[in-house]
Amino acid sequence: MKRGDEKSDLKDWLAMVDRLRYAPQWADEGPVPVEMTQTHISVVLLGRMRVLKLKKPVNFGFLDYTTLERRRLACEAEIRLNRRLCEQTYLKVQPIGQVDGSPQLSDSGEAIEYGVLMKRLPAERMLDEMVRQHSVTEADIERVARRLDEFHRTARRGPDIDRWGTWEEAGRNWDENFAQTEPFVGRTIDAPAYRLLRDRVARWLGAHRAVFDERIRQGRVVDGHGDVRGESVCVTDGICIFDCIEFNDRFRCCDVASEVAFLAMDLDSLGRPDLGYYFAERYQAHASDAHLFRLLPFYRCYRAYVRGKVLSFRLGEPEFSAADKSRAAERAARYFELARRYATPLPRPMVIAVMGLAGTGKTSMARAIAGELGLRVVSTDAVRQELFGHEKGATAYGQGAYRPEANQRTYETLVERGRRLLIEDGGVVLDGTLLREDDRLRVQEMASAAGATTRWIECELPAELVRQRLERRRQRREGLSDATWETYLRQREEYMASSRREEVGHLVVDMTQRLPDGARRATDWLREQ
Repeated sequence: MKRGDEKSDLKDWLAMVDRLRYAPQWADEGPVPVEMTQTHISVVLLGRMRVLKLKKPVNFGFLDYTTLERRRLACEAEIRLNRRLCEQTYLKVQPIGQVDGSPQLSDSGEAIEYGVLMKRLPAERMLDEMVRQHSVTEADIERVARRLDEFHRTARRGPDIDRWGTWEEAGRNWDENFAQTEPFVGRTIDAPAYRLLRDRVARWLGAHRAVFDERIRQGRVVDGHGDVRGESVCVTDGICIFDCIEFNDRFRCCDVASEVAFLAMDLDSLGRPDLGYYFAERYQAHASDAHLFRLLPFYRCYRAYVRGKVLSFRLGEPEFSAADKSRAAERAARYFELARRYATPLPRPMVIAVMGLAGTGKTSMARAIAGELGLRVVSTDAVRQELFGHEKGATAYGQGAYRPEANQRTYETLVERGRRLLIEDGGVVLDGTLLREDDRLRVQEMASAAGATTRWIECELPAELVRQRLERRRQRREGLSDATWETYLRQREEYMASSRREEVGHLVVDMTQRLPDGARRATDWLREQ
């Protein structure tokens, strides 16, 4: 990695930016000095109403900000590109001048630096923060999926864009990843994982060359965003997806599946793998992208690996403290572990039935498992909504859409759709109570006829926590399930004597633990089977 030239010495530049925090133009923005954060390529000054983002004078090969003119052009590109998804937020290129010996935001005189001036977005409405605060809903995720699809539909396409979505380019990107992370083997990624990923990626690319050609023919390669993560998504009256990549067309122009995979992976890393799957599912529904799910494991792996790589870079950058480097190393290791998991599919065809009483977290578990393994979920709630939507809603237990003949048709449809996905993908996740022996037998017979094994994952949760989950779901009006506390009590009473199947092929998951922990225990168990 090259550092800046003599005119752009990074240490002096950072000292200038630190003084800029005291500029009088921040007087109306709250306490001075304003807050400062930084990444390996930029520094952000955070006022109460406005934000100023500056490019570090660095050269990483894939970007070069080592001259003032290059930084100015990068600021112009950032505003132009980000206004596609966040029009009102990006205000202007802001020159920095030297006034009375101090750097200030100044539109007159000679500029010593340039930055991107933006409106400050509400921190509590950033998607990553909403996940941490447990305030995000499925409706929010649905809106993000719809907004990204709308953007992709109108994004620039053409031969100059398609070149970034070719099989050859994918191979070059991975070769660069492996070369740039080799110095970190044994530090942020262990040697066995590094070798496994190199091998799995090479094998996947060797078997899927034609897929890239087909995606280009379908118009699925676009001039996109390039960095769709939770911290770059603001959920307000509109959906603002900001901070796209402006410094390198190769990183911004890609298959739409790569962008979907990025946010799905990020939600996984934030502890909500179920929402990662749901986001991809809703995007596919809006985009009518039949082959999206087949590509997600590859691109999830790629995006997780890149995040691990970028965080690893901090270990060699002097502007970060020892504590910052330690935190970066820990985070990088977690991303590399995610990449390893995405690159480790099931060893054989499998039907995974996620079952349990109402309100025990079956749907979240099914989605989390499917997201990691690159499979799709078929849910009784979704099937029942499609078949009997007009009869769903508040109804007595066992009536309407839940009467015996409706239950039978629901499970027959569930199994048939599961069969088709099993044949297409080599596996499928079924989500339902599956407490009746007849329903379980249908699943078992379907799997056997297709030459697949069946594995049962049963979700358990204490009754009081079930009550709380059902009430929270009711208040948020979230999900397709009509289950109530009464539903849970009736199911528990009705199936109390139902014998659990033999221990082989049956895993009980305690849903009081964190969802990522329970889901990874389940996927590890499935791989061992």
